[in-house]
Amino acid sequence: MLAKFLADRGEWVQVMPGVQACLFSLNEGAFPCFLSPRLEPLHFEVLFCQTGMVTLVRRDGTVLKAGARQVLLLTDLSGLASVRADAPLAGVLVAVDARGARESLKTICSLLGGLTLDTGQVRRWMASQGGCAAEGPTDWSRAAFANLNRLPRGERARWCVWKSVELLYLLSNPEGEAADTAPDKALDREMVRRLTEIRRYMEEHLAEPLTIPILSRRACLSATVFKAEFRRLYGLPVHTWLQKRRMERAAELLRDPSLSVLGVAQTVGYGSASQFSAAFRRQYGTTPAMYRKNV
Repeated sequence: MLAKFLADRGEWVQVMPGVQACLFSLNEGAFPCFLSPRLEPLHFEVLFCQTGMVTLVRRDGTVLKAGARQVLLLTDLSGLASVRADAPLAGVLVAVDARGARESLKTICSLLGGLTLDTGQVRRWMASQGGCAAEGPTDWSRAAFANLNRLPRGERARWCVWKSVELLYLLSNPEGEAADTAPDKALDREMVRRLTEIRRYMEEHLAEPLTIPILSRRACLSATVFKAEFRRLYGLPVHTWLQKRRMERAAELLRDPSLSVLGVAQTVGYGSASQFSAAFRRQYGTTPAMYRKNV
C-alpha cells in the first residue's frame, strides 16, 4: 500500500534480497491523501513515522492512528475501510517480500547464533490485531527513533530494516506482552461519533487549555469513561495524544519563516517558549530552531 504510494516519491534502497527501504519526506501535494488499502499476498510493510500521521479506519468503525515516533506494521489490509495520510509525512518505509526475504532472515538468525523466530506466532498476533498494529510510544520505539535521528542519512535504511527484524523477534516471543494482547472490543457507533467530534474539537482549539473535565463534559461522558474509550479508539491517553498533535502542528507551523518560535508556541497552547522547546525536543529530538533550520 505505502510502497506503491511512495514508488516515485522517495529514495529507495535495496537493503537485502526481498527487503527494500524508502526514505521519504512529503510536504506538498494533495493532502490529506486517501490510499488504496491493498497489499500483495506475502508482502509486509513497516513504517517508521517521523512526522505526519497515517489514519486507518476498520470496517467495524474502529480507528488506528500512527504518528510521529510510532511504528506501523501492516500484514493484511482486508479489514480496512479507508486509509488516509496527512502531511507533512516523513519517515522510513520497510517493504518486505516474504518469499524473497526468507533466506536473508535465515542468514541473520544464523549469524546470531542460531536464533529462532516463531513467525507463526507473529502471524497469529497480527491476525488478532486485524493485520494492522502500531508500536509506540514505548521504550523500544523511543530508542529506535532517537538513534535513527542520529545516523547519517545513508545508514537509516539499514537501521530500520535491522529494527524491523528486532521487532519481529520481540513479537515472536510467546512470553512477551505483545503475544498476550487481544484486540479491543469494537466501540459502538455512537461512542465513535462522540470521540471523533471531540478529537476534531481538540485539533481546532490547540491554543486553548484542554482539560479532561472540559472535554468529557463536551462528550457527555464521565471523565473515567472518556479517558478509557478515547485510549481504546486512538491508542493513546488523551494528554499524550494532545501533546503529540500539538507538536505535529508546531512542526507544520515552523516551516513558515514569518512566524516566531514564541508565536508557534502560543498557537499550539504554550505560553512559554522554553516549555514549548522542551516538549518539542522530547518528541522530535531537536529544538524548534534547529528543526526549522533543517527543513
